[in-house]
Amino acid sequence: MVQRRIVITDNCTDFVDLLADFLSKQTDLEIVGVAHDGEQTLQVLEQTKPDVLLLDIIMPQKDGLEVLREIKKKRI
Repeated sequence: MVQRRIVITDNCTDFVDLLADFLSKQTDLEIVGVAHDGEQTLQVLEQTKPDVLLLDIIMPQKDGLEVLREIKKKRI
């Protein structure tokens, strides 16, 4: 079975904790990082190279759309 590596990003820490708890119980998923703002998201992505990014659109520092632009620009 292939495990999908996931990064969760949201400025609401309670939501991230809830989602991470739920997803960590799935045998085919592995949480490799979490972030709470756009800058932190980009750092986590460069470090972990996940298969899946769950991205909040409204976050401090850089919003989700800016994060997507950076991902495309940097080819993360």
